Amino acid sequence: MTPPRKRRVILGCLLAGVSLACFALLRNEMKTTNHTGPWVYGSPDARWTVTEFADLECPYCKTYTPILKAWVQQQKDVNLQWHHLPLDFHGAAAVHEARLAECAGKLGGAIAFWQTIDQTFERTRSNGQGFTGHLDVDGVDYQDLVACAVNDKQSAMNITQQAKEASRTGITATPTVIIKDNMTGRTIKLEGPADGVTLLSAIDWLAQKKQQQPLKKSTVQ
Repeated sequence: MTPPRKRRVILGCLLAGVSLACFALLRNEMKTTNHTGPWVYGSPDARWTVTEFADLECPYCKTYTPILKAWVQQQKDVNLQWHHLPLDFHGAAAVHEARLAECAGKLGGAIAFWQTIDQTFERTRSNGQGFTGHLDVDGVDYQDLVACAVNDKQSAMNITQQAKEASRTGITATPTVIIKDNMTGRTIKLEGPADGVTLLSAIDWLAQKKQQQPLKKSTVQ
């Protein structure tokens, strides 16, 4: 849905006739649009949501996340949602990278968010060492991105809230995934880098809605 202010700018340009000034106003509106999460990869209407609790300085997440994304792409009714969990022992680098990703989403939407995730994992040395250089996110000015990561309180708060939510759920290690059946609300938690076979088995288990022993290394809610 187009925000009210942007609709007014577009209507004004149409009434006044197309001009360079109108184009400038529209570009400014696009630049200042703030997107909101959660950041979803894949169809937002999918029945199944796999939420990955991850740390951008976690070497296991660095290996696992591209595999998980590729698996989600191959599924017809599954999407992926990111949940920040920067671990304390990865220090300031993990928090800063989480803020960069959150701000990329805020400034450029889900595509920019996932592009930042990919680039960070490609460039980081992991285990709290961070990365050198800068990110190149389509449609997001890097100086704006860094300024947001340093100054934007809402983005910082989102990360803190997600970390607290993970703690309340008993999640202390990354990567951990929770699979949710959006039709019934039932969930299952899988600790560690669950492969495609395990993910499909968990989905099948949830679809059957049977009361049985949880899968190995998992918790049913």
